[in-house]
Amino acid sequence: MVATNGRSARQRQAERYSIGAVENALALLGAIAERDVLGLGEAAEIAGVSKSTAYRLLATLEVAGLAERLPESGYRAGVEAIRWASRLLAGLDVRTVALPSLRRLRDETGETVNLALLRDSSLVYVEILESPAAFRMADVPGSVVPIHATALGKAVAVHLEPQRLAAILGPEPYERFTSATPTTWQAFNASLAPTRTTGYGVDMEEVSAGVACVGAAVLDGGRVVGALSVSAPRARMTDARIEDVGRRLVAVAAEVSMRLAPHPDEISRSATSPR
Repeated sequence: MVATNGRSARQRQAERYSIGAVENALALLGAIAERDVLGLGEAAEIAGVSKSTAYRLLATLEVAGLAERLPESGYRAGVEAIRWASRLLAGLDVRTVALPSLRRLRDETGETVNLALLRDSSLVYVEILESPAAFRMADVPGSVVPIHATALGKAVAVHLEPQRLAAILGPEPYERFTSATPTTWQAFNASLAPTRTTGYGVDMEEVSAGVACVGAAVLDGGRVVGALSVSAPRARMTDARIEDVGRRLVAVAAEVSMRLAPHPDEISRSATSPR
């Protein structure tokens, strides 16, 4: 149950028992996480306390290993804070993080939504949420995604190092699925140009006749780990709808990427010929 002011009953109850000193210490820990160095004056301002109180709060964090006092001045993240962060990030499974966003995207579009992850030298479907429509497109979790013929593959390819991309693509000619499938590096690389511009890849009946798909990459700290896609019968995917779905996908993929790495380096590598 959510209150009219946007806070749940549980949140309001928790506020009744919150401890001011703990709230201030957590605020300072958050500030340390966001900055290279946090000065005493800044700490006092952030917590809304005197410098002497801020000093005691920082000293408490220091004792716990969550903050480290620098010889020159200021505080930075302590060893224990870094350990906590590492443990939390290690526990974040991409599928688990992405699932709520995938469900929302399936409900918003009414189409089948897919998640594929890089595994060594292949791209593999790990989650498929089928469309509620009677006529729908769906693959099978665990199957390998042909990177040269799918929106998922294009979305991933523009972020890969040339050597790894070459290993995934394999030798030419690439497998042909339909008359629209690119079977050479030259044709595939040309198909990546729109992806580099828009941030999403499009598969127009390249892997299956009558099927269109749009995909966007998922990054973990700037490193591509997979991609999300929406697939549907070509008849339902007009140019205008592809553009709309593409924008939604880019936003959702960025949301998932942010959950995986709160401050990702989103500089994408343009694909260059792996030959």
